[in-house]
Amino acid sequence: MLKRILAVSLALNFSPAAQAASPITLLSEQCIDYQVSLSQAQESPTQLDASVRLERELIGLFNLKDSVRFYRHYPLNAEDKEALLQCQLHLADEFDRLAHEPWLQTQSQNWSQSDSPGLRQFGQLLTQQIAEQIDQQQKAKIHTAQASISHGLKQKDLSLSIGQSQCRLTDEETDHADQTEQAFDNSIASYLIHQQDESCKRLVWQAYQVRAKQKNQAAISLIMATKQTIALEHGADDYASWALSHQLLATPAQVKHFLDSQTQLAPAPWALGAVLAKLSKVEVTPRSGEQLLDNIQAELLPFGLEFETVNVNMLRLWHNGRLLGDVFLDRPPKLQIAGSQLANPPLGKQEQPPALKEPKAQLSPLRQTVVGQQFGQLTLTLPDQVNDYRSQEQLVAAVAEMVSRLLAGGRYYLNNTLGDGQAIASLWLNQYLSQQLLPELSSNSREAELKAFSKQLKVFRSKLALSAYQTSDNRLYRDLSQEFGASFGAPWPGADDALYSFTGVVTQGPLYYLTLWHQRLAEQILSDTQLEATSVFELLLINEQQQPLDEQLTAIFGSAQSVATILERSQHDQPKPVH
Repeated sequence: MLKRILAVSLALNFSPAAQAASPITLLSEQCIDYQVSLSQAQESPTQLDASVRLERELIGLFNLKDSVRFYRHYPLNAEDKEALLQCQLHLADEFDRLAHEPWLQTQSQNWSQSDSPGLRQFGQLLTQQIAEQIDQQQKAKIHTAQASISHGLKQKDLSLSIGQSQCRLTDEETDHADQTEQAFDNSIASYLIHQQDESCKRLVWQAYQVRAKQKNQAAISLIMATKQTIALEHGADDYASWALSHQLLATPAQVKHFLDSQTQLAPAPWALGAVLAKLSKVEVTPRSGEQLLDNIQAELLPFGLEFETVNVNMLRLWHNGRLLGDVFLDRPPKLQIAGSQLANPPLGKQEQPPALKEPKAQLSPLRQTVVGQQFGQLTLTLPDQVNDYRSQEQLVAAVAEMVSRLLAGGRYYLNNTLGDGQAIASLWLNQYLSQQLLPELSSNSREAELKAFSKQLKVFRSKLALSAYQTSDNRLYRDLSQEFGASFGAPWPGADDALYSFTGVVTQGPLYYLTLWHQRLAEQILSDTQLEATSVFELLLINEQQQPLDEQLTAIFGSAQSVATILERSQHDQPKPVH
C-alpha cells in the first residue's frame, strides 16, 4: 500500500531523508504538533488582509485533515489506524479551540456582510462552521456511538435463522449453504437469487435489514437524543430543522416536497436480482482505462483544459495556461492468471479460473486547489480495462470530480469545498461527458433499472433519515411503510426499522437527501439551460466572480430561481434518459 502512495508523500513536504520513514508516521508527527496562530491575522490593517492571513494558517490544518482522509482509503495496520485517529482528534480539537476565539467569531460575522462575494461567502461558511461546533462531551458520545454502529453492521456473527421449512434452500439450490442458518454478510444475495418463492425472498430481505437492530439500537438512540439536545440549545424545534436551516432547501417541508417529487415505482429490493436477470446489458466498446482517459481529455479541450504527461504515473492539469495541480495515477497490477494454473490444473479436476475483479476507477483527493495559496493534488485509480458500461461510467465520474476539484476558482479553502456549488459542478460535468462518450441508456436496460432502484432506495432512506430527526409532533412522514410501498410497490410493516440498516442515518442524518438534490439540479441545468456548454462550464466550475448558487442558476436559466421555482421544476420536469 505504502509503495503505491509513496510519490504522494511529497505533497506533505517531507525531506528526501525523511521519506524513508512511513508517510503515516511522519503525517502523525506533523499533525500532533500543529497549531493555528491568529496573531498575524489579528494585526492586519484590513478585513481582506486579515482573511488572507487567516487562510494561510487554516490551510495547513485543512491539508492535514485531507491527508488523513486520503490514507484512510488504503488497508492499514492497527498502529497506523490509531495514529490517524489521534491525528483526526487533535485537528478537531484545534478547530474547536479556534471556534471559541472571540476575535474569530466576530470577524467571521463581519466578513459575512462584506461587499466582496468571495469574502462574504468565506465569512458565511466560517460562521456556519463555528456555529456547528459542539462541546467535547457531546462530540465524544456521537463519535463513539457512530463507531459502534459501523462495527455492528460489519459483524460476521450475525445470522438469520430460517424457521419456515418452505423458505429453506436445498443443497442443490445453494451449493454449500447451511439449511438452518444463512450467514448474512455472504449469502443474502445468493439466497435471493436462488430462492423462487417471492414471499420467502421478502421475509428474508426484511429480516436482513434489521440484522443489527439489537446491537445498534442503544447507540442510534443516543445519537438522536444528543443531536436533539444540540438543536434545542440552538433554539430549534428539532435537529432536522436546525441541520437544514443553512441549506437551500431550508425546512423539512421543502425537503419533503422535493423527495415526494422524486418518488417513482422501482423493483422491490428482494426481486431486483430476478428483474435484472431478464434485462440485457448496455453494449459498450471495450477500452483500456488509458484509452478512455484520452477520450475524456479530448472532450475537455474545448473548455481550455489540457493534460500534460509528466511521466507514466503523473499528469498535470492546465486551464488556459494556468497550472491547476497534479494527478498521480494509481495503476493497479494487471489481473492475470499464471499460464501454468490454466494449462495444468490439479489432476482429476477441471476447475474454473478464479473470478477476478478489475479495481474500479476512483478519486482520492490529497490537497485542494486554492487560488493564490496552493495547487491541487489527487490520486486517480486507473483500471487497466474498462470493458462494461459501469466501469466506464465510474472513470468518467472520477475525472469529472477531479477536474471540478482542481479547477475551483476560490481564494479560500472553505469556498472551494463546502456548499452545493462544487457538488453540482462535478455532477453537471459528469453528465455532460457521459452524454458525449457513453451510449444512451434505454429504459429496459439492466443499467437503467439498477439506477432507478438505487435512486428510490436513496429517496426512501432520505425520508427515513428526515423523519428520524423530527419530534413526533413535527414528523412529516407518518407512515414509512406507505412511503416504502410508493417506491417499491409493496408496503413494509417494519419500514421504521430500516433505520438500523445503513450508516447514513447517523453520519449524514437529515442531509442524506443532498446527493439526490445535487443530481437533480445538475440534470435540470444540462437539459433546460439555453447557454452554450462552455458558458455553463465557466459559471459552475470556474466561477471566478464567486457568485452564490442562486445567481448562478439565474444566469443559467435566464430568470430568477426561487426555491419554489426549483421545486416546481423538479416536480414537473421529467428527467432526460439517464447516461
